[in-house]
Amino acid sequence: MNLRLDPGLARRRLRALREATEQAKNIRIELTEDYLRLIAIVEALPENQSGADKSDRWLGSRRYWDFVKHGRFLSRRP
Repeated sequence: MNLRLDPGLARRRLRALREATEQAKNIRIELTEDYLRLIAIVEALPENQSGADKSDRWLGSRRYWDFVKHGRFLSRRP
């Protein structure tokens, strides 16, 4: 197996990364007051407070597995 990287390809990829970095410096994202208000609401929820139990990273995971555990695989053949 030959794992050598073509030097020309490496240079082109590095140049593309440098150009993307320069372009990213000019990107400005403006957040509306409505959006900032929604962020504040979500951050104020009890489950987002310091010390809150965050062991269940996806609140729907339990419901999803409860639903899926009773399923069975079906053959694609008729």
